[in-house]
Amino acid sequence: MDAKEELKAKFLEHKDSTRVKVRFNDTDAMGIVHFKNYMVYFDDGFVSFMNSIRNRRKIEEMIHEGLACGVRHVDITYEGSAKFGDYIIVETEIKKLRNKSITFSHMLHKKSDMELIVKVESVRFVMDLKTHKLLNILEFLDYDLK
Repeated sequence: MDAKEELKAKFLEHKDSTRVKVRFNDTDAMGIVHFKNYMVYFDDGFVSFMNSIRNRRKIEEMIHEGLACGVRHVDITYEGSAKFGDYIIVETEIKKLRNKSITFSHMLHKKSDMELIVKVESVRFVMDLKTHKLLNILEFLDYDLK
């Protein structure tokens, strides 16, 4: 296996988990999380995942430096629901790496009983906002590991 394939395998094996508390303003009149707010939770999972694999620069710093991590496609399946005050565990891993895109898998569970409430697959890209060019994903991920 060459260095590029080893690096790819390393990223595909990495998993991250973060906890999010359901806030009052995340819910509808019945106190149940409104469907659109699960998008915010899986974004929290993305940020946590990216910060867990980067050594020197956190994703927040990269955004300030002119890199954008855009979303090309989202596939979401609702299996259950969460309520105000619940804690949600967002488990994130990379499902697929391509030259110009990265596919993430996010599983959102209620912390209290680990019930699966939402499954998300998202395809993202990284763009340099100065040049409007898409970055090579492996080079982007490997930046801080050198």
